[in-house]
Amino acid sequence: MNRARFAALCLSLLCLGLAWAGAGLLAGAQNAARAAETLPVGPQKPQVRGMPPVPEVKRLPVNPQQTSNLLFEDDQRIEDFDLDRGLSRLCREGRFRQQREHLFIVRLGGYVHGAVIGGFWGLYDPERLAVPNLVYALRGQDTGRCEVRVLRHLTDLRP
Repeated sequence: MNRARFAALCLSLLCLGLAWAGAGLLAGAQNAARAAETLPVGPQKPQVRGMPPVPEVKRLPVNPQQTSNLLFEDDQRIEDFDLDRGLSRLCREGRFRQQREHLFIVRLGGYVHGAVIGGFWGLYDPERLAVPNLVYALRGQDTGRCEVRVLRHLTDLRP
């Protein structure tokens, strides 16, 4: 007798839960349909207070800070450049790094990475292992996975 009551109670709770879930799904679908009718997206997006439409711009994966100085831009990815294992080890230990985050940057393969110039201000290198006027790209600075890649020599820093 108790088993029958327990089974009936479980069955009624299961049916009640399914009814609530069905009502919730139906209400969610109605809300989504109503929102799609009232808020157009994409090219049909409503204009804000009569302003002309915003022109389409090319989006980059990562935007640099406004105070950053772009040193080098190339379509090659950072992995295509030479890895300096000794400087990467020092970077992981915090002994080869930028003094100010993203003061100099490089854009490689569409992604922005920090950069330092050997012998210039902005590079923390107490062992003085950096080659003067050589641009280094830093990926993952302040982490245990920091990588230092050698890019190229600077011929002239002034415009």
